[in-house]
Amino acid sequence: MSAYMISHVTVTNKEKFESYIAKTRTVASKFGAKPIAIGMQPKMLSGESDGHQMVFVIEFESMEALDTWHSSSDYQALVGLRKEGSDQHMVAYEEMPLSPA
Repeated sequence: MSAYMISHVTVTNKEKFESYIAKTRTVASKFGAKPIAIGMQPKMLSGESDGHQMVFVIEFESMEALDTWHSSSDYQALVGLRKEGSDQHMVAYEEMPLSPA
């Protein structure tokens, strides 16, 4: 089953964030990551906003692949840059098959 990393983001330092994104794309591609969506300026349909203005949705082949990417020394070397350039809430979800209607 596919797995998805969803990150809600507030950029705090544009240069560092752009560097983090460029480096992360290179590293994540080694683990089969596929960007699905990048969105800006959320429109709340229900509930309260967490205050973040950007979202990234990245697909991995499996939760194992996502975990391997996230715990890799290549990605962990970028965590400091992520924290210097942004405030993020990152969550991983595993795909669930939908029941037929």
